[in-house]
Amino acid sequence: MFENIKTERVYEKIVNQIYSLLQKGELRSGERLPPERDLAIKLNCSRSSLREAFRVLESQGLIVSKTGGGRYVQKLDKKNFATETFSTIDLLEKSAIIYFLEAREAFEPRIVELACERATKEDIVEIENALTVMEEKLKKPELEVSADNNFHVVIAEATHNYVFVSMMENNVNMIRQVRRKVMKNPARYKESLKEHTEILEAIKKRDKTLAVEKTKRHLEKLRNSIIIMQENS
Repeated sequence: MFENIKTERVYEKIVNQIYSLLQKGELRSGERLPPERDLAIKLNCSRSSLREAFRVLESQGLIVSKTGGGRYVQKLDKKNFATETFSTIDLLEKSAIIYFLEAREAFEPRIVELACERATKEDIVEIENALTVMEEKLKKPELEVSADNNFHVVIAEATHNYVFVSMMENNVNMIRQVRRKVMKNPARYKESLKEHTEILEAIKKRDKTLAVEKTKRHLEKLRNSIIIMQENS
């Protein structure tokens, strides 16, 4: 009966306010928004909070930024816009997921490089075990994502650098829910399993170039799968 009370962050409030103005027609398609500094003063907020709100709105195609020309309200389909279900939380999650993937694309290739250099026989066995669990859980969707996440964490552990382990654990936990949805697609899960196998084989060969190549390819496919899922949701 009772629901948790969520404290809105500043940029969430900004997103909601701008969306409300769009719904009411007080902000119109093609209209230029006030300069960032002026708008921050009017809203009594920091410019960093305002920029975060802009990123969320831009990711949803509600506003567009033009180099040297400020930000403008996109041309919107009024009929669809008026009946569209809007959730700030959904927008923030979608925006944040891309940020986490960008970070992952920056540090995971380095992780597999170090794993190629430093992995012991015991580390290799642990990675193989993680892959085996993924294979065994192929028909149990509720366990698949956990197994997939563990594979990446175990590779991070093979670097013997606790900072990388912590970074990987935090990252996979943050996108756990959306990965669960992606991995419910049997075809994508089987494809992901193949990609993981290729990463493992490259690490076993101590082939850093190949391991990085396979990791980047895997992350690219993950990103594309998530974007497609978001567009269809």
